[in-house]
Amino acid sequence: MHAKACVILFLALLAGSGASASWGPGAGPAAPRDEPPDAEAAGDEAAGDEDEDETGRGGGSDEPGLDLSDPRHVRAVYLDLLGRTPDRDEVELASGSRPDVLLRRLVGGADFWDQWYEEELYYFLLVDNARPERPASGQSLPSLLAAGAMSMPDAVRFIATSQAFHRANPGNDTFVSVVLEQFLGITVQRDKAMLEAGKKMYDGRSASLFSQRGDSQADVVRIVTSQDGFHDFIMLRQYQRFLGEAPPRDLLAELGRRLREEPGSYEVMVKEWLLSPRYAERVATLRTKNDRQFIRGLFMDLTGRLPPPVTLQRLRTAMAALADAGPLRSVIARVLLDGELDRLPERDEIEDVEEWIEETFLRFLGRPPSAEELQDFALIWRQEDAGPATVVAALVTHWEYQHY
Repeated sequence: MHAKACVILFLALLAGSGASASWGPGAGPAAPRDEPPDAEAAGDEAAGDEDEDETGRGGGSDEPGLDLSDPRHVRAVYLDLLGRTPDRDEVELASGSRPDVLLRRLVGGADFWDQWYEEELYYFLLVDNARPERPASGQSLPSLLAAGAMSMPDAVRFIATSQAFHRANPGNDTFVSVVLEQFLGITVQRDKAMLEAGKKMYDGRSASLFSQRGDSQADVVRIVTSQDGFHDFIMLRQYQRFLGEAPPRDLLAELGRRLREEPGSYEVMVKEWLLSPRYAERVATLRTKNDRQFIRGLFMDLTGRLPPPVTLQRLRTAMAALADAGPLRSVIARVLLDGELDRLPERDEIEDVEEWIEETFLRFLGRPPSAEELQDFALIWRQEDAGPATVVAALVTHWEYQHY
C-alpha cells in the first residue's frame, strides 16, 4: 500500500470513520486481537465433555455436517484452511462438490501449509522484523511440508531452533520461560525449580530437565520437544484453531498419541475435524476473523487477488497496535473499494435490483438478506446517488463482514 493510502487510512480513523450505525462501520462487537491462547485456560477447558470419538464427531452419523451448498460454509472452509475467502469460481466449484473431495484438494497443499506457518509465526510472535529470513525457493517450511519432506512436529521444532526464535527471546529467563509455556503450556511461575534448571542448561552448565541432562540452548529445546506434552499441546492449539474450543481430555490424549506415532497424520486429522458435526455447529455461530483472515479475505472479495506481502504485513501491524481494530478495518475496506469501483457493474446495467442485492449478500456475507434487509437496501437503491458501490460499502464495513 502506498504511503498516501496509509495516511488516508489513519486520518479517516481519527476522524471517526467507525461511527456505529445499523448498516455501517463500527456496529456490533469489537474485532479480536491475534493473541496466543491462554495455556492454563485451555488446559482447564480440555477437562470438559468426553462423549466423542477420536475424530471429534461426538455423536451419531445422522448429525449435520459441512454443507457446500451454503456459501457461508464454503467461506469458512477457505478462511480456516487457507486464510482467505474463495473467489467466485471456487464457490461455484465447491457447491457442486462433496466435502471430502474439496478437503482433499485444499488440505496439504502449499497454500494450506503457508497458512499454518503464518499462524505459527504469529503464535510465537515472530512477526515484522522478528520474522525468519526467507530461504531459497523450494526450501521454505511450507514447501517442505507440502512435499512431505518434513512433518508438522518437526517444523515446530525447526522454528524453535531458528535464529529468529532465539533473537526474539533473548536471555536465559525469557528463552526458557517461552519454550516451556509455548511448547508445553507450563506456567513457569508455578515451578521455579524447572525454570532454574532450564536457565542453567541455557547458560552452558549441566542440568537435568524432565530427568534428561543437557548443557545448551539446543538441549532445552530437544528435551522439551521430546515430551509427550509437546504433541498434546500442539494438538490442543490446532483443534482450538479449527473448532473454537478445547477438545475433551481423553480426545486430546488420543490426538497427541496419533501425532507422536504418526507425525504425518495432521492432515488426516484436520479433514476429520472439518467433516465432523462439531465443525458444522461451529460454523453456525459467527466467529471473528483474525487480522490476517480479514485482510486477505477483503482483498480477494474486492480485487480478486491477494495483497502483496508488504501490504499485508503493514496493515496487520497497524491493526495489532489497536485495542479495537474494527474501525480501522472498516476504513481499509472503504479505501480498497474506492480503488476497485471499475470491477462493479454500472447502476443501469443491473436489471433485477433485488436479485443483485441478494447475490451481493451471498458473495460478501455468505447468506441471503432478510426480508427487512432486502426492503431497506432496495429503498436505498431508489435514491439517485445510490448504486452498487453503496451496497458493497455497506456490507464490507459492517461488523458482520468481520466475522465468518
